[in-house]
Amino acid sequence: MSTPDGHPIVIIGAGVAGLVAAIELQAAGRAVLVLEAAPDVGGRVRTTVHDGLVIDHGFQVLFTAYPTLRRYLDFDRLALRKFLPAARIARDGQLSLIGDAIADPGLLLDTIVARAIGIGDKLRLLALRRFAQQLSIDDCFSARFAGISTRDFLRARGFGTPVIDGFFAPFYGGILLDRTLATSASILLFTFKMLADGDTVVPAGGIGALTQQMAARLTPGTVRTACAVRALVVTDGRVTGVRLRDDTVLDAAQVVLATDAPSAATLARSIGISLPEPAGARGCTTLYYTARATPIPGKALWLNANADAVISHAATLTDVAPEYATNGRTLIAATAVGAPADLDDATLDAAARRELARMGNVSAERAGLERVALWRVPYSQFEQPPGWREHRPGIACGMHGLWRASETLHSSSLEGAARGGEMAAKAILHAT
Repeated sequence: MSTPDGHPIVIIGAGVAGLVAAIELQAAGRAVLVLEAAPDVGGRVRTTVHDGLVIDHGFQVLFTAYPTLRRYLDFDRLALRKFLPAARIARDGQLSLIGDAIADPGLLLDTIVARAIGIGDKLRLLALRRFAQQLSIDDCFSARFAGISTRDFLRARGFGTPVIDGFFAPFYGGILLDRTLATSASILLFTFKMLADGDTVVPAGGIGALTQQMAARLTPGTVRTACAVRALVVTDGRVTGVRLRDDTVLDAAQVVLATDAPSAATLARSIGISLPEPAGARGCTTLYYTARATPIPGKALWLNANADAVISHAATLTDVAPEYATNGRTLIAATAVGAPADLDDATLDAAARRELARMGNVSAERAGLERVALWRVPYSQFEQPPGWREHRPGIACGMHGLWRASETLHSSSLEGAARGGEMAAKAILHAT
């Protein structure tokens, strides 16, 4: 059914949150129009295929245990390819493999003999896995964990500085995009639980296959790409439409902001509304290389634990998903987080080549790296310091007809985005 005035609910942004909101609203019989400024759906969850190479817009993975997101996806059709539930730690020329031997018993011996982490800390890791797995997702985000940093939480559980800086900083630095581990411990526990409860995967067609599949669930014509909104339209104290970049006005029964937080705030300011925003952003830069011989082989994530690391973590994607490159080629993703992510292209490229070779103890000549892409994502996540959940924005945006569907309603993750979209759709349906 259409809305009473005949106008659709307009959703600005075709990322995970916007697509989930659209799926829910359309399933309830509401007319929906999704507007996306980019040439394709997905927001930050996109993939470009060039010269037979599958290039994700920044290194990203899917946790199959995400309960909300998985309801909107057909995993079988995605042809998911699994990472090894392990990390290979490279530090000062030494390599250690630390794995989840409960998920994969074949990792037990390597994990026992790994020198990067002492036996006491290995037992603490096992205890932390069990602890996180016993929590519900709501428990992970309870006040007792949300109010302290990841680093302080780990210290309280008995982990020492060597394992915090040598394992957690590069590993969770890749997940949290924060090697200082100043992010709330809630995010550590939530992701630890997801790692323990399921697999870490990528679709054979790239991470963008997730949002492509979600968009395909909508009625044809629901999504308009390359359609940028520059302002909201207000009539008699109510949001009644959007103004496009070319000054076209589209009428709307309701408008949903499903963009990143800064973009949502900019649109709200166009009608004099100040939306609360997270305090800051976490960015990353991923460099993609083909290689004659990969210096970092295998299906595990490689962690650069050196104190002077520019590249935080890396993976040979074609060892996990051969479909990421045609003709038997090798494709590597190497990611910088924090301040190194802002280095210029040439400096990043030189550091990545040097560090990848050093991590795998392979000469640059033998590796034969050729850079094929570089993706900068300055707003990969919003900052989630201790106490951030107490200042989350609401779904309603302070004026009738304006709503927010966003990961900021839950957590900066694919699951958080799906929950934000679902929460917004349910609120709109309840109110209208």
